[in-house]
Amino acid sequence: MNINPKILSGYQLILSPALEPRRNEFESYIAKALENVRAFAAKYGWSSYAQESFFDRVMIFDEKQEFNKTLLKLCGMDPETELPDSYCGALEERNLITVSPEYYSEVYPQGIEPDSYAKLLTHEIAHRLHVRILNGNEEAMGPVWFFEGFAIFAADQFTQSKLKLTEDEIWSIVGNPERGSYEKYSYVFKHFVSKIPLHDLVAMAGKDNFLINLKKTLNFLA
Repeated sequence: MNINPKILSGYQLILSPALEPRRNEFESYIAKALENVRAFAAKYGWSSYAQESFFDRVMIFDEKQEFNKTLLKLCGMDPETELPDSYCGALEERNLITVSPEYYSEVYPQGIEPDSYAKLLTHEIAHRLHVRILNGNEEAMGPVWFFEGFAIFAADQFTQSKLKLTEDEIWSIVGNPERGSYEKYSYVFKHFVSKIPLHDLVAMAGKDNFLINLKKTLNFLA
């Protein structure tokens, strides 16, 4: 990647050479994502967690291979690790990294909606907001459906989804430890937020017997 840094509000924006002519466009996406996160935090009384910067650098790649290489290095993982084509964003070690909007649209068409690229960035920043709310304890973020659901909810993704799930399907998803459909996670997370305050869910998610306590709470509220 050709490093042509520009300091913007305390962060460095690094673009692949082919993306460099679109620098203003990417600055707008980043600004929108930060605005989204701060608005979400303010809505739920978490503004204090969104005041400090979330990243020092933003790196945007036009080649997935370069994205993969950088992410694996940041995470200290085996450089030969295979990452899914749809793995398009991350925020690690204060580096927000993503692929181009065109690649994202190509490999993850189900995620395309108005402002979908800014929402991708919002999603990754929302994970860091979640960790801050938990005082830095990533282990308390809960199971995969929950912490991904939180980021999806914060980013307001899948607003055009027509998906409907039964109660049995919902509980099957929350009981599955394997990573699954983000569209389903969106539905499931909204389902529970409609019944239990988000603050309570966040507090419950990282504790033992989360699903048992979730069911007990729902039964109590019924």
